[in-house]
Formats: sequence, structure tokens, C-alpha cells
Amino acid sequence: MTADPLLPPITCPSSLVASCAPLLGFVPEKSLVAFISGVPGRVSPVIMRVDLPPAGPCAEVAAQTALSIDGTGGIAVDWVAWVADADSTPRDDLSSADFLLELRSALDLVGIEVGGNLSTNGRMWWSHSCTEPACCPVQGTPLDATIMNAVRAEYVYAGYAPLASRDQLVDRITRDDQRAAEVEQVLRRRRPAQPTQRWRDSQITFLTGLLLPRGACRAPVVALTPSRTARVLRALVDIRVRDVVLHRLVVRGHHCARCWEGTIETLCDVLRAAPPGTGAPPATILALVSWMRGEGALATVCVHLALAQDPEYRLASLAAQLMGRGSDPRTWRESLAGLPESECRNPGRR
Repeated sequence: MTADPLLPPITCPSSLVASCAPLLGFVPEKSLVAFISGVPGRVSPVIMRVDLPPAGPCAEVAAQTALSIDGTGGIAVDWVAWVADADSTPRDDLSSADFLLELRSALDLVGIEVGGNLSTNGRMWWSHSCTEPACCPVQGTPLDATIMNAVRAEYVYAGYAPLASRDQLVDRITRDDQRAAEVEQVLRRRRPAQPTQRWRDSQITFLTGLLLPRGACRAPVVALTPSRTARVLRALVDIRVRDVVLHRLVVRGHHCARCWEGTIETLCDVLRAAPPGTGAPPATILALVSWMRGEGALATVCVHLALAQDPEYRLASLAAQLMGRGSDPRTWRESLAGLPESECRNPGRR
């Protein structure tokens, strides 16, 4: 799920379809993209993506999806099912048809109103709620290229530039085995320092300077050396260091989109060079920072990576819960802003 971006107006099926990729960060495939409106404290909809289930019984998956949508607190939903069916596929024969029917029934049970209910293959769209041939013919309707291009241009202008696929998104944090081996050698050669307060202060200063630079916009990000990457990974293992740095990132933040992108890319670079079993802390911080920036797709991928490397990593579990129930990142930021930084350093609450 994403944060609360300012959306271009969604006025027709083509504009709804065109909004999916920019808000997710990639062009979806075999996915349900839901726009959940009426969420308390939000102006824009919450955007949720789930994998479309394979053909066959789907009542259980539909019920789980309905509960996730209901968990956001929203009162209505529009959705687009991205399918791989051919242009000539009739509405009732689409691979998503049975699932969408079950999902609509499940949403009726929890009191969520269903508005737009479409399937698309990126070229055509089909309505599952309108049966008027003049409006929504069963053979499908071509997407309006003029509207699609105009909506995409608005998102690009606003700074939303989707990747071609989810695989490209995952590639941003996929391990580079050679670099990871070099970092692992550094970690093995150097014994961990004693975690004194002086050591922690030094690591906090180092990480803050790396991830939250002061002054003019940072230069383009370059790959970190194995030594610096090892230092980042070792420092973030310490919960107090991690929490202070996260507090500064979230509360102080950036005023410049380019600087935010620099922070995100630096953390991506750390993950690409992280040896197996060391990526949970930076992946979790990257997930939360991405979530704050409205990059819900990257946030979700990072949370999954963190929990895959350490299923008991508590901050990653918290991040998964916050994102899974559609919490507003601004509310979380406000709660952290009300917490003094000294609390993050306090060993008494660990």
C-alpha cells in the first residue's frame, strides 16, 4: 500500500488503468490493484495490490482480500484486475472473472461499496459491473491512448516514474554476489567493536551523514566501498543506533525529492552488497522510508526481504502490520515526532 499522494483525477476506466503503474512503481501483471477510498484521515485512496489467484476455487482468497481491504477503514473500492488474456476474450471468460465475483460478494458482507470493477490486459478493458452493450461491450473496449498518455504525463511531472515490471523493482535490491563476498571478508577480518555509548554516537554520526546529508542537494549516488558497507551493516545491528537514525530520517526528513531518492538509492546499494543474513535492518529502514515517500511497492518488497532473512525481526514485523492494514504514514511520523530522540537511546526499554 502507498502513502497519500496527490492523484490526477480519475474520471474514466482509461484514467483508472493509467494510474496503476505510477502509484505501484511498476507495471502490474496478474494483479488486482484496488483504490480504497473513504479511509479516515486521508484525501487520496489507499492503493493495494494482490496477486490474482490461479483458476479454480477462490472463495478463501477473496475473503482474505476483502478483510485486508476492510482493515484499511475504507468505505468504498474501485479496482483493476490486470490479466494476460487476449484482446478478444469475452468478459465472462477472463481469468479474473470468478475471483472478482467472489470478492464482490465478500465485500458486500463487510459493507464495502464496490465502484469501478474492471479487468485489463493493458490494451483493452472489460467491466464486470456494467452489462450495457453500448457502454461496456462484452468483447471489451480499447483503452483511450490520449487519456492514458495525459495521465501518465501528469504522474511523471509529479515525480512518479514506474519501472517496466516488478522484476525491475526487485532488481534494485537484488544481491550482487561478488560485492557481498567482499563485504563479508571485511566483516570477518574486523572484530565487532564494543557497543559503548561513544561507539554508538560515532555510528549515528556516520549513518546520519550518509543518509541525511545537510546543505545542498547531494551528488549522484555512487557505490559504497566494501569497508563502508560493512560499517553500515554492523552499525544497524545495534537497535539503539538503528532507532536513532530511523527517528532522524522520519522526523527530520528531506525537503527535496532528489535527496530522498539519494537516501533510498544508498540503502538499495547497501542491500545489493549485503551478505546473506545481514540485510534485515537496512531492508526494514528502506521499507519504512519508501513507505513514507509513497513508494508502497518498494516498501513491500523490502519488508518481505527483511522477514525472509530474519522472520523474528520485530521492526520488520511492525512495518508489515502498518502497511498491511493501510495505516497512514503521516500518523506514524507524527507519533515518532512526539517521541524525543533520547527515548531511542534509552537502554531501559530494550
